[in-house]
Amino acid sequence: NSSSRARARPALFSPAMEWQECSTEIEVDVPCSVAYQCYSERETIPQWMPFISTVKVLEDKPELSRWTLKYAILGRDVEFSWLARNMTPTKNQKIHWRSLEGLPNRGAVRFFPKSSSSCRVQLTVAYEVPEILTPVASVSSKRARI
Repeated sequence: NSSSRARARPALFSPAMEWQECSTEIEVDVPCSVAYQCYSERETIPQWMPFISTVKVLEDKPELSRWTLKYAILGRDVEFSWLARNMTPTKNQKIHWRSLEGLPNRGAVRFFPKSSSSCRVQLTVAYEVPEILTPVASVSSKRARI
């Protein structure tokens, strides 16, 4: 009887996930308005942020953008993508987002004036990774640069 010989299927492994947060900041010799504009132009971010390979703003919904990240870790290239929604920004002070699908992440870029011609830029990103990769994610976070 074939029904009595049916094999039990192994349960799918669903790893426990954990949020990791990474923050970094840098002082730049441009006013907040210039730094803010650089981050506002999402499709140009891959030109100066090496691990982001593409950003495409959706034509019919400009608050949404599709991102692709490429990164070498443990000798292997990894690629992640996600759809992000930009939340309401505070001009020249804060840009923030959250992912809607793909790699779970959220974050903010804040701009603090130092003088009329310089500012401090602070980037904070949180992303969800399998718990088993938490030590790797922590080390990667400590090496983050804007």
